[in-house]
Amino acid sequence: MKQLLPSPLPRFDHNLLRVVQRLVPGEERDDWSRTWEAELWHLHHRRGVDRVGPCIATSLSVGLTRDALWLRTEYWRRSYTGTPALCLAMLAGLCFFSALISLALSGSWHELVLYLDGPLQRALLETPLVVFVAFAANSQRQVEQGPGTKKLYWMKRQLLLAAKTALVLLLALLLSADVCQPLHASLPNTADVLQIFFFSIFALIGLRWDFRDQEQRCKQCCRSLATPARVGRPSYNLLEWNGTELICKHGHGLLSIPEMETSWCQSSQWIGLDLL
Repeated sequence: MKQLLPSPLPRFDHNLLRVVQRLVPGEERDDWSRTWEAELWHLHHRRGVDRVGPCIATSLSVGLTRDALWLRTEYWRRSYTGTPALCLAMLAGLCFFSALISLALSGSWHELVLYLDGPLQRALLETPLVVFVAFAANSQRQVEQGPGTKKLYWMKRQLLLAAKTALVLLLALLLSADVCQPLHASLPNTADVLQIFFFSIFALIGLRWDFRDQEQRCKQCCRSLATPARVGRPSYNLLEWNGTELICKHGHGLLSIPEMETSWCQSSQWIGLDLL
């Protein structure tokens, strides 16, 4: 059995590396530990152990921790950027923040519930009409090419769309209530009318973003498509395809969005590249 050699570093530096390295992503942890171990050994070897004072030790501790935290943050950014989970979490966070504003304006949970009862009832009546108008205004269509889309992926996309739509409508309700709540005590009727107006505006804007975001997501993993590239020449619209292409980072396919609708290219096209 292979024995581990004792660390050439002082006890403090060795223990510091062992603790901080847990923050580093697993696939980068070994290289990170060896790099910092070499840096610390060079520091002590060049200066001498007795000359490394408390200020240098503190600076090393801060530098190690910041480096490890940056690697962990960068790992999370690469892992979660564009994912459905991050999108839903951000919408839920905005709803929570709006609810906190409403709570601060109301003063108590009881007053907040009483105030939101009216806007909620009106929103339930407005929502079908707002959603219908948003769907009617969303004229963009997509034609899928390549391997057939599995039903599981289709259901996943519909669940994501439903969850985003529900959160967008809830956020529109809370924002409209926050805007009109200061007027409700002195001008209740005016505040109710303004709340209906603002809810419709916020909901339409949010649903427009919702549909556009849904269209520009991968049809398999539901991540946001990236690396938009311009293809074709605008002066050749009648002779060749001209528009923008976005690709899935995981290689599932690409989305071709035409610059303008023509008789032979009237909608965006999703081209699946996953042949498995």
